Amino acid sequence: MNKMMSGFRKGATFIEYALLAGLVAIVVATTAMLFGDKLKELFSSTGDQTGKVTEEVKKVDLTKGFQNSAQGNKGNTK
Repeated sequence: MNKMMSGFRKGATFIEYALLAGLVAIVVATTAMLFGDKLKELFSSTGDQTGKVTEEVKKVDLTKGFQNSAQGNKGNTK
């Protein structure tokens, strides 16, 4: 009897997880349908801003700052 209940519990656990996974899938699909356009707009604007920052960073000459700080630190080593 105990072995039979053990097998029953394993099957019930599997069904519980399957139902939970189905519920999560439904929630994700519904959310995507309701907020899809807003999310697309959000990610598009974020991507545009990232592109602008990348272009600004490419314009900056970082080697001058590194050379100056390297020369300034030569006498400060202890």
